[in-house]
Amino acid sequence: MKNLEQIVDKIGKSIDEKDKAREHALRASRDIIISCRKAIQCLHQEKMKDASTHIKKGHRELTKLYEITKDYSDLSHAGFVENAAQEVVEAQCLLNIMKGKELPDPDEMKTTYSSYLLGLCDVVGELRRRALDFIRKGKEEKANECLDMMEEIYNAIIHFDYPSTLVPIRKKQDMARGLIERTRGELAIASCERRIEYRTDEFRGILDRMNGNDGATKPKKGEKTSDLDIDKVW
Repeated sequence: MKNLEQIVDKIGKSIDEKDKAREHALRASRDIIISCRKAIQCLHQEKMKDASTHIKKGHRELTKLYEITKDYSDLSHAGFVENAAQEVVEAQCLLNIMKGKELPDPDEMKTTYSSYLLGLCDVVGELRRRALDFIRKGKEEKANECLDMMEEIYNAIIHFDYPSTLVPIRKKQDMARGLIERTRGELAIASCERRIEYRTDEFRGILDRMNGNDGATKPKKGEKTSDLDIDKVW
């Protein structure tokens, strides 16, 4: 066994190189996720230029990440690499949507199809966040546009029914469906609240006119009457 030491040394060097690649890849993955989360935060704050800067940085780091792991198939398909790619896809898709552009192509982004698909699923959650912001601001039409896009994405991803070993998408499909239903319910509630507020203001106006006329129930000549049925209100 004269060659035992030589064989062990060769194996040790190979594993050391792989371990170094793994450490570099983990750092790159963390940097990508941080950049993309900053980008999404900027997007929700309407800081498009800053968001673009962070996304470009994420793209560059993702290219480096693929380069680092290209010689190690188990690393290149590791969860942390896929997660980093999903974050880039999510941020880039959201940016394009907010700019009114077409979605980016996975081949142009040079991501795997599975990471692109899973990143697209995550866009549903960001669109819900935008919808809630619009609801809070009283912009129901904009919120409904977000809901329509959420449903469009869901209708696309629901066609992928594969085992989790191929594409682990089932959980994200269920989450997307739940987010859509919750958002639809919140929009319905907001719409009802707006109508109630409108009717309340209308009724208050009628009472104000009645009090201004010393209790008279008939409007002045030429004054428009409301279509609100007071008996139904009471």
